[in-house]
Amino acid sequence: MRRWAIVILVARLLSAGGAGAAACIPPAVLDTLREDTLRAVTVSITRMPPGTARPPAAVTVLQGVWLRRAEPQLTLRESLAAVPGVWLSGEANFAQDVRIAIRGFGARAAFGIRGIRLLLDGVPETAPDGQGQVDNIDLAVVDRVEVLRGSAGSLYGNAAGGVVSLHSEGIGLRPSGCVRLAMGSWGYRQVHLSGGGRIGRHGLRAAFTRQQLAGYRAHSAMRAALLNTRWEWRSRDSSWSLRALVNYTYSPQADDAGALTAQEVALDRRAVAAAQRRFDAGESVRQGRVGIFAERKGPRGGLSTARVYGVRRSFENRLPFRSGGQVALERYAGGIGIQHARTTPRRTLSVGLDADYQRDRRRRFQNLDGQRGSLEFDQWETFGAMGLFLSFQGRLGKGWRLDAGARADAVWLRADDTFDADGDQSGRVVYPRFNPQLGLIKYLGNGWSTHLSWATHFETPTLSELSSHPAGKGGFNPDLRPQYTHTWEIGVEGRVGPPLSIHGALFWALTRDEITPYEQAETPGRLYYRNAGQTQRAGAELRAVAQLSPHWSVEGVWTSAVFRYERYSLPAGDFSGNRLPGLPQHWGMLDVRYGGARGWFGRAQLRYSGRYYADDANQVVVHPVVLLQGRSGFRWLWGGHAVEFFAGVDNAANTPYFHQVRLNAAGGRFFEPGAGRTFWVGLEWSGAAP
Repeated sequence: MRRWAIVILVARLLSAGGAGAAACIPPAVLDTLREDTLRAVTVSITRMPPGTARPPAAVTVLQGVWLRRAEPQLTLRESLAAVPGVWLSGEANFAQDVRIAIRGFGARAAFGIRGIRLLLDGVPETAPDGQGQVDNIDLAVVDRVEVLRGSAGSLYGNAAGGVVSLHSEGIGLRPSGCVRLAMGSWGYRQVHLSGGGRIGRHGLRAAFTRQQLAGYRAHSAMRAALLNTRWEWRSRDSSWSLRALVNYTYSPQADDAGALTAQEVALDRRAVAAAQRRFDAGESVRQGRVGIFAERKGPRGGLSTARVYGVRRSFENRLPFRSGGQVALERYAGGIGIQHARTTPRRTLSVGLDADYQRDRRRRFQNLDGQRGSLEFDQWETFGAMGLFLSFQGRLGKGWRLDAGARADAVWLRADDTFDADGDQSGRVVYPRFNPQLGLIKYLGNGWSTHLSWATHFETPTLSELSSHPAGKGGFNPDLRPQYTHTWEIGVEGRVGPPLSIHGALFWALTRDEITPYEQAETPGRLYYRNAGQTQRAGAELRAVAQLSPHWSVEGVWTSAVFRYERYSLPAGDFSGNRLPGLPQHWGMLDVRYGGARGWFGRAQLRYSGRYYADDANQVVVHPVVLLQGRSGFRWLWGGHAVEFFAGVDNAANTPYFHQVRLNAAGGRFFEPGAGRTFWVGLEWSGAAP
């Protein structure tokens, strides 16, 4: 019977119209993108049972139709700009992925996301060694975003300087589907199809997206296809539930135009660096991922969960130099996690165990003008981690609550050098770590509360960072050590009347042995890493959202921070007191929105980023910039169906800016120019079966 139920469900999906699917906006939705008070919103990012009180930490929740309405749905920069303390760059270079920095952690990433944890529907998108990629995330299926700002080592272990948790839309009771078509400037094309529904206790949803981009600059094209499926089952009494997630990504092309010097930018902002074209710089990726979750609700407030996941990733990268300029990586990764929580009216106690494993085969070949040459490096790299964590939440008295937690991690890394031409340089490293956390929250009445917290986290070097040996050897760089951070935070949140909500935080973080990137002249484009003595991060974050009417809302986000080397001395100079490169002191956003379930809608947004530096010496300055963007469209509704026409523009004032600055680059090649005025249009059809 179960087999026939699945067959019938698929047939109904194919015959349905399409609302309620993950990529499209259900006709009945009247919401706007807003951050609700955390008491009214379920927050899973803190790894506590649903319904528990908000954490004493800076957590932002984004949800609603504006999360994806009239957006190109290409990068996380579209939504995460609404989160204070989050700095994004590199959104136009799909060979290296968007960079996300939370309170400065993650800014040094050579590619992808580094130093923060990224999850999709509870499955880690960050590899066990701390390196994450977003090339397999389909933003058309994301319906909710949670962001935890600050150290989270007591919850997630390695490389948890912040956490971004993405959630796809749930499966509706009725079969539904969606079709979305979009096209625009610089060769942008996107097709999205999705559908889902339930029969009995089974639920199924599938989504497929194909997208391509020629790129603003020469040699910056991208092509990708993404498939996501989700199956759910729930017992009759809802005490047991199972969930399976399958994701497959194929991206055969992501070209890298490279960075330019200031002189080259002045001559032609759309130019490609000569070496990038000569060596055909870029990458291709295939990745498959499976995640399985089980949950059991027990008597007397007990909740037990278990998860298992596996990832297979095949990656090829062409760098703009000859020796070792072609990289082939085969990755096998996976993990298990179990957790049990018990909740009473006065306290919640949660205990869990995570075990993760990653094994990479990394090979480097000569890059003969884009063709693969002889093998120069071949080694297997292993990263294993096991962590036991404990979290407690309890009332202390009237209006007071205490949160505490701790996690003990054992991390081991091994390099097996199989390239015999230069000898055996295999090695093994072990890192034991302990991360405590303590927080206190006070409810002030009238919807206001304040919190004070102290937390820690650590970051081991990733496998790619350890294998980037400045001397060109195999094995691991023996001079590179983990970094360790203490973070203090005080925050406040509340409402001024019904329409205005305010969320603010002050933070201060101290890091020992900060891992910092640099380049060498003979291998431009390849990053190497070293430890700085001590760094400091301190700042203020503010977010205010005003719902002026059912159709009008205004949102403001502002961050002011100082990211500074406290102690950092090299033969090239003493950088103590200098600011960390790649991070502005001030940035913010102002967003005005109008719209409802039907009729016209529109959005205007102003984004500001202040001055910052591109190098440790603070000699190369990136000047402030203001960018204007807009979205607009019209929505028709009839019955359970909807048609939406939309259009958008980025950089409406055609302002020159840099979407990415390469830190401590060799030869003055720091700058990757961002696109000029960019337009797109699209059509979306959604509807549900009666």
